[in-house]
Amino acid sequence: MRLHKPYISGLAAIVLLLSVTPRVLAAPGYHPGSYYSAHVIRDGGELLRNDATESGYRWEDFNVQRIKGNRIPARIGHGLEVFADVYGMPVGQPVTLKVTRPVRTATGETESRTYTRTQSLYKSDSAEEQVFNYTYFLDEPDELVSGEWIIELSYQDTLILRQTFEVYPDPS
Repeated sequence: MRLHKPYISGLAAIVLLLSVTPRVLAAPGYHPGSYYSAHVIRDGGELLRNDATESGYRWEDFNVQRIKGNRIPARIGHGLEVFADVYGMPVGQPVTLKVTRPVRTATGETESRTYTRTQSLYKSDSAEEQVFNYTYFLDEPDELVSGEWIIELSYQDTLILRQTFEVYPDPS
């Protein structure tokens, strides 16, 4: 089989992304297979009204650029992404997503805020695995706070994965 150059360079980029990102912590019995975390940048798109989201809006028709690593500048349109194939989970069972992020108080102090939601994993072609994907873009001024973001996924109080990101002051 003859491989074309674009295929090889794309494959090399995926291998590099997977090899340099921090490893996920996983619980016994449930484990991520393919896994990555990335700094993402939204390119283009349109912000449309969507009552099914927490903010009431959702970005549509945009491209995503993924950059290796877990450091993100505090800049609008930049964000974070975690993706994992999760094995050993009963299909259709709810999991808990917990996101802890830095916030600035009215007095200018930095503290953290945690929000939690219950959701299902995405079904895959395999009965043995399901897919977890969390992508979040920094779009509001209160999200542009330096500090640690922690993404945790659990099932019945058992931690499946935990990934941290560092948001740092925008150098520009």
